[in-house]
Amino acid sequence: MDYWECGLSRLETGASGKTYLLAAAIALAPLPSWAVFNDHLEVFAQENVTHDSNIFRLSDNLDPASVGATHKGDDIFTTGLGFLFDYPVSLQRFQLGYTWVDSRYRDNKDLDHRGHAARAAWLWSITPHITGDATYQEEKTLASFANIQANRPDLITSRLAEANAAWMVTPSWRVHGRVDGGTTEHTDTTSFENLRAVSAETGLSYVTAQENRVGVAVRAEQGKSPDEQVVDGILFDNKYTQWGAGVQARWVITGHSRFDGRLDYTRRTYEQFTQRNYSGPTFAATYTWTPTGKITVATTASRDAAPLQDTNTSFVLVTALAIRPDWQITDKVSLRGNLQYAKWDYHGDPALGLDYEHRVKAGGIALLYRPFERVSITGAYQHERRTSTLVNADYKVDTASIEARIGF
Repeated sequence: MDYWECGLSRLETGASGKTYLLAAAIALAPLPSWAVFNDHLEVFAQENVTHDSNIFRLSDNLDPASVGATHKGDDIFTTGLGFLFDYPVSLQRFQLGYTWVDSRYRDNKDLDHRGHAARAAWLWSITPHITGDATYQEEKTLASFANIQANRPDLITSRLAEANAAWMVTPSWRVHGRVDGGTTEHTDTTSFENLRAVSAETGLSYVTAQENRVGVAVRAEQGKSPDEQVVDGILFDNKYTQWGAGVQARWVITGHSRFDGRLDYTRRTYEQFTQRNYSGPTFAATYTWTPTGKITVATTASRDAAPLQDTNTSFVLVTALAIRPDWQITDKVSLRGNLQYAKWDYHGDPALGLDYEHRVKAGGIALLYRPFERVSITGAYQHERRTSTLVNADYKVDTASIEARIGF
């Protein structure tokens, strides 16, 4: 599910201001692309420059000197290098990708960092009726300052291994299952957010002749901190157990619209600081409308626990609404937008000893120009505003970026 983080919707590759790549991309693009492994392998480079008007997500009531900065804004320059590999073998498909990222800040040099994103996947099939995939993903990136509003760089390394399978037992009945395990590690030694979690799900669906389906699913999850820390004089490991059950559906309403969704009853319990316990409905629903072959509008409503890497010792329930239009103006030019609203409910934070909430509104636009098959230039702008029941936890931020990417 596509969650929206409480704070800046971070660019996947950071930002960079090297204009030479933009010129190189345009100059080299007309040359024939390298046919590596019969075009199953792409090697790419990208540069991005972003101006961020409020790096540390500070309230208007706070002076940047309060976090040791001279001003709120900064320019971020990022270089990205990587490859994508996709190779089919009979009914199987093997995928591998890696991106190395080097981000540099114009003024806040202590925020300079290197990160990466990696993914390996095996999309398997025993028969056309028994399919699944096994994936491993890893990412190292700078944590959002929206969670701490302080000049305290924190690199997060997230790892997730997942396997799932689906079996069409009959033309009308489908059984599916999934297991996964992940870890989240922080370089900030003051963080309580290091976590290990495992989960599993199984379900049964009825499938129509038009491949619409409706069914039921049950799932369980368990997580804990790999290292104990002291909170209020108590050894704290953040262990929890969660389970849920509900219905899910995928339905093509017309030739131009589709609905995907699930509704569950979810219960999470903690061994310590049980005021964080939650039981109640969670859901995720997406309505996709394609009035023409070049316009797509996806509207998503959701209510679920926040991603582990974006939270602290609280249980955080996120209720969100997002609208994302996409217009393919020509074969080379596309325009994308987003409007988002999210309410983050923090339940019984052990460190603060209280409940609180953030409300975040954001909107943005991006223009993508692809002059050649493996060359793209993207410009984007985003405005975001957060209000909060905590004193000075509000902020406003504008980000503008331009990125050039070339693949071989």
